Amino acid sequence: MDFMKSTALELLSSLWVIQTACTLLLLRLSQRLYLVQRRKLDDGMERMETKRVALVIPVKGISDNFPRFMDFALGQDYPDYHVIFVVESENDPACGPIRQKIHGHNHARIIVAGEAASSGQKVHNQLAAFKHLEAGDRIVAFADGDLVASENWLSDLSFPLNQGHADCTTGYRWFIPENQRLPNRVIALIGTAIEPLLGPGWRMCLWGGSMAMSREAFDEMEVPRNLEGSVNDDLRITQLAKRAGKRMRYTRTVAALTPVDFTWASLLEFGRRQYFQVRIYQPSLWLRALLIPLLHLVSFSVCLLRLVQGDFWMLGYFGAAVTLNAFRTKVRREYLKERFTDGGVEALDAAVKSSWWMDTMVNAVHLFIVFSAACGRIITWAGIRYKVTGPQKTEIIRRACN
Repeated sequence: MDFMKSTALELLSSLWVIQTACTLLLLRLSQRLYLVQRRKLDDGMERMETKRVALVIPVKGISDNFPRFMDFALGQDYPDYHVIFVVESENDPACGPIRQKIHGHNHARIIVAGEAASSGQKVHNQLAAFKHLEAGDRIVAFADGDLVASENWLSDLSFPLNQGHADCTTGYRWFIPENQRLPNRVIALIGTAIEPLLGPGWRMCLWGGSMAMSREAFDEMEVPRNLEGSVNDDLRITQLAKRAGKRMRYTRTVAALTPVDFTWASLLEFGRRQYFQVRIYQPSLWLRALLIPLLHLVSFSVCLLRLVQGDFWMLGYFGAAVTLNAFRTKVRREYLKERFTDGGVEALDAAVKSSWWMDTMVNAVHLFIVFSAACGRIITWAGIRYKVTGPQKTEIIRRACN
């Protein structure tokens, strides 16, 4: 019995170091898979038969990078696509500039959706756009209204669909700190830690900022009907795709750069909103997101307590963790340089560069954010206060203009 207790204590004390080693291995795997996927795309893109794509983009207001966003949306190198911009009302600040920008473009239009009554405004806008899909559209793609990505974004996102290797595809969002204040560094490091976890099975989750699906999957999952009443699009569609047994593919070459400038309060608000939706639409994923940092912190605390009590063998665990984190930091920086060969992520590299000592703090903040979403049914998003009681049960409590 004493042997079992001692073994269990050693396992618990070392668990945070084991986690660190596992994340390093996953990062290495993600780096290798990215390079393999990049080569496959480069080799197969010219021979790819392209299907017509409808790109749906809900827009609210004008972001700081609005000109770059419009150039991105209208300047994709994909040979056969059209864009459906959707705004809530004619009074939206983006409505006029979009109309002016798309004037003369025969592959873009703007739709005014009106105010949502019993769903998220973004979902309401998407539902309005779906009514304007054309018979020849064989792929339905989604982007956020402030997205900035490369001109081959749509080609890469659609490649597995055009090849018949997937039913749904998704990209990933990289948080780029506008300055090196601690909240910005923390969210950037949380993002870089999550990315290697994406993959098949339970690790797959679609992100609506860069998402696409075949028209057959769209129709079979009855996406418009099953989004009615939802405050969320991507997690809800992930839920539908898993139930229908659809093949979901993380397209590692698809990357969206999102500049962020958080305070601790705004970081908590943003993080709680994200994990609130995960809890509603993917509760098992929310539980895993809670357990990973929790196990790290419990294990670290036990190890630290034993060290304080005079068990200096624990210095070995601390030394191993420091070494592994330093090596992981090096690999992360290499990965970023391989992914973003044209630059643009210097601020993210600066956040990662000296992050080897921040692992436990980042896990603590991450745990606090995830746990903050454990209770409650109300969130505020883009000035609208929602009460969400189920995947398709959304009530609008208050709008900012009211």
